[in-house]
Amino acid sequence: MAAETWQMSDPWRVHPDRPVIDDDSAQIVADAVHLLSVFRSPMNEGHAGLRLHVLASLIAQAEALLPDAVADARDRDVYWSEIAQELGVTTTTARRRYSGYATTRRVPLEPD
Repeated sequence: MAAETWQMSDPWRVHPDRPVIDDDSAQIVADAVHLLSVFRSPMNEGHAGLRLHVLASLIAQAEALLPDAVADARDRDVYWSEIAQELGVTTTTARRRYSGYATTRRVPLEPD
């Protein structure tokens, strides 16, 4: 994925149709790394091993959220091709990775 500039010109704009690496994403990740570092090991902030641990933890957490996000998209009739584009993978890969979960997960009941 190449870095690019994503300009906010209209607050009602539609999100990009692919993963974007930009200054906004970098700032959010930097903030998350700082905060999780402080929570996990406040006296070692800046330690290379801690930074590596925190980045790996954030990646693992984000990856753990993807199946539900994909299932939610499928529940709202988003096509596999659109999901694949958002994930930066082929349609076949997206379907192979997530279709089993997307079709079998139990959606929590909404209160009456």
